[in-house]
Amino acid sequence: MKSKLSRIVATLLTLACLACTSVFAQNPATTLENRDIPRYHSQLERMEQGQVDLLWVGDSITHFWEDRGKEVWDQYYADRNAMNFAISGDRTGQVLWRMANSPMDKISPKMIVVMIGTNNIGHKKPGTNEMHSTPAETVEGIQAIVNQLKDLYPTSKILLLEVFPRGNQPTDPLRLAVNDINAGLEKIYANGAVENVQLYSINDLFLDKDGVLSPDIMPDYLHPNKAGYEIWAKAIEPMIADGLNETPVDCQASPVDADWWRERFNAKNELLKAGNIDVLMIGDSITHGWEGSGAEQWQKYYGDMNAINLGHGGDQTQHVLWRLNNYDFSAVSPKSAVLLIGVNNTWGRDRKATDIALGQRRIVKKLQELFPNIKIVVLKVFPCTSQTDQIEPINALTELYMRDLPNVQVVDIGKVFLNKDGELTKEVMPDLLHPNAVGYESWGASLYLLLNELNR
Repeated sequence: MKSKLSRIVATLLTLACLACTSVFAQNPATTLENRDIPRYHSQLERMEQGQVDLLWVGDSITHFWEDRGKEVWDQYYADRNAMNFAISGDRTGQVLWRMANSPMDKISPKMIVVMIGTNNIGHKKPGTNEMHSTPAETVEGIQAIVNQLKDLYPTSKILLLEVFPRGNQPTDPLRLAVNDINAGLEKIYANGAVENVQLYSINDLFLDKDGVLSPDIMPDYLHPNKAGYEIWAKAIEPMIADGLNETPVDCQASPVDADWWRERFNAKNELLKAGNIDVLMIGDSITHGWEGSGAEQWQKYYGDMNAINLGHGGDQTQHVLWRLNNYDFSAVSPKSAVLLIGVNNTWGRDRKATDIALGQRRIVKKLQELFPNIKIVVLKVFPCTSQTDQIEPINALTELYMRDLPNVQVVDIGKVFLNKDGELTKEVMPDLLHPNAVGYESWGASLYLLLNELNR
């Protein structure tokens, strides 16, 4: 790591080189601004202690995790060696100053969350009614911060959040300025264009369908309240877990220690080696059952799709991960996959919904690693009378945990198994878990058109 002096010199040299253009030389968003206040000194002390795995960089919106968001922070980040490197009122230039004058070499974060820029357009230049910096200038300031972080921590994952919406209405001038900043960031960072930097927007989660920002989430139309911080934490939890390389049991690839399971794995592996497969149907006994109660319906709906049934009775997310790691896929290039998994992770086991949803996510990411162009349908876990209290929290997270992944659709067909009163009956699932032929008919019909579209 660079010494504090060499880091300051490197920062100044970088700024000096960029200042060769007159535009940059006049950019207040990249001009270092002194932020020598008591909170800054407490941050220096925290950095000197080391052991920071998760670093947060920002302004008051991030700072206030310690205030109105404290309960949520304690729930999600208290045991993750997290440090809040944010100061209320900061602009990009002040963050750059703090980074240049802090012992950043004392820490080695695995994951960094950055959300900065709103004060650049919300504050005025002294003695004027002009924005402190324009949206375009602000983008350069944010980019300078990201570049410095990448220089300091080349292997760290950076989650760069688009600036949160502000103003009640979508036509609010500050909202429009925020939109311009975010559009500028997208031109630089969208689709993983910069290594180890993920640009991510959760802004739609704060807004209603008409783009209105509710005071029930941001009372001053700028800072989240507890409900807003809960939205924030839930939405980025899968990225945090990925960035910290967390592997709960539900994500630890492992086989089932049973002869029948190995025999089925080997038989399916031989089919994969033969090639000519366009659709992967992946799951547990509910998917496995396409070869039993659903055999006729399988032929009806998937017989002409070159589909393979990769369902294994009893499987949990970690077992699917093991199978994907160990199948021989060298002869296949599937166009689509359907994933239904998670119910067995709940049976008599003290597992968290967040970990099970993370297991689903890791399966999807593994499929994308194997087949970069594959289109994936993730089915929410089907209704099950005895496990409803555990299934509902998983399904509530599934969509959040997939929303940043390309070519993934989360589909909920659970209602097709219910009667007109919204009840699950034995007429569709005799054991209230596994469909019979009637249930598989409903399942097949629900996905047929979608899969045909994906496989074109």
